[in-house]
Amino acid sequence: MNRTFNAVLFMLAISIVYAQQAGLSHQSMEELILNQGYPLEVHEIETEDGYLLTAYRIPYGKDKASNGKSVIVQHGILCSSAAWVISRPDQALGFLLADGGYDVWLTNSRGNTYSRKHKTYDTSSAQYWDFSFHEMGYYDLPATIDYILEKTNETQLFYIGHSQGTTQFFAMASTRPEYNAKIRHMSALAPIAFLDHTRGTVRTLGFFASVLQKVAWLLNLHYILDQSFVMSFIERTACRQTAITRPICDNILFLIAGYDSQELNVTLVPVITSYTPAGASVKQLLHFSQLLHNNEKFTLYDYGEKYNVFHYGQNTPPQYDLSKVTAPVMLHYAYNDWISGVQDVDKLYTHLPNSKRKVVGFDFFNHLDFMWARDARQLVYDDVLDIMSQY
Repeated sequence: MNRTFNAVLFMLAISIVYAQQAGLSHQSMEELILNQGYPLEVHEIETEDGYLLTAYRIPYGKDKASNGKSVIVQHGILCSSAAWVISRPDQALGFLLADGGYDVWLTNSRGNTYSRKHKTYDTSSAQYWDFSFHEMGYYDLPATIDYILEKTNETQLFYIGHSQGTTQFFAMASTRPEYNAKIRHMSALAPIAFLDHTRGTVRTLGFFASVLQKVAWLLNLHYILDQSFVMSFIERTACRQTAITRPICDNILFLIAGYDSQELNVTLVPVITSYTPAGASVKQLLHFSQLLHNNEKFTLYDYGEKYNVFHYGQNTPPQYDLSKVTAPVMLHYAYNDWISGVQDVDKLYTHLPNSKRKVVGFDFFNHLDFMWARDARQLVYDDVLDIMSQY
């Protein structure tokens, strides 16, 4: 046992020295944007329940042209606003929108790397981490929308969400339907409300949700998968471009999202893994795992029969009423997306009264390709920008 432990420490020390000599660096959000020659503003937004969220604003592109229209770009689970600016300016959605004349707001959900503050709660406390995507929809998005509209003196804005970024939008628009009138158009990239046809590793992990819940309770664990030193170090060494272990990182991405070596930007993998995962609450993951076994229902968090009565006044969690999502929505989906299954997207489409759907024109396109594929611009973003121009 001692030999094994000492060997691990030795390898860790060697790797740390190697990482330092390699000059590996992690740019801040400010550096990611400013170093590419774009303007930047940093805003702190307070929610109704006291969370402090950071939003990064790119008010215009390099040519300073502006059409006066704001757009929120919302990341998915375990990601952050960095997802939209780590690619080259001619590939990254955040920069493409700015160069298209939009006032771009790269927002961060509560609990991730850039939005881990609260007015009163300690961020390591159980109270701070007592949230799922529901609170992100019910509190975070309304606060963000109102803040932006007040700053810009506009009455409407665009919304682009990926994965969980779509889920929280559907939660908001169904529980606070008055916000539909504030949305010009919503682009849903890899939309998620129903998860009955999810495939691969994510579905398998869903069966271990009850185990995660028990372990979290025993260890007093409230959040997981953030950019801690150890995880960041492993990612920057094991997943760097020249590491012999780098293909393992590539295949982990495929196991989660669906296999697509043709669109994987290999040079971007070390950068992706230096910003992702960005943290999530245990409750957040549990809520998604509930959707995996929910008999084609999109519901609020299930506390169990006894506590559901306390929270909701009934034995089962209520369903989100998607008929109240009246904002215009375009569902962008892909055949090879193992998380946002085609049948689930079709079901979501039938529940949204003002929606259209568009499949990506490449059969191997996967869940993460919506953010980082080599040809994401040609396959998705150009369509998004074209649709937005019609509003």
